[in-house]
Amino acid sequence: MSASSPANPSSTQRVPDVALVPFAPFANESDALTLGELNVENHTDHIALFGNLEIRRDVEGLRQAQALKAVLDAVVASLAGAELATPTPATDSTTARQVQNPFES
Repeated sequence: MSASSPANPSSTQRVPDVALVPFAPFANESDALTLGELNVENHTDHIALFGNLEIRRDVEGLRQAQALKAVLDAVVASLAGAELATPTPATDSTTARQVQNPFES
């Protein structure tokens, strides 16, 4: 069997083209997308991604992967075409620090 002929022809499906994901990175403070349980939030100074996305080996997994790629490609293109600032230092609220164990005396 050649690499181009599938083992089970009836199991191959043509996946419809992914609809364009309407997301303009860094454009506003209001756009948000949900892919599975993964949230993508637009902000003018950053893009926030949080949650969970299980990309399974099926048609829906392919659609989700393509949609995620479209969002990330748009973010990369926006960053690549912009004059970028140097990284901002972390704020105190996100800096790790050592604290005393409350269970030790």
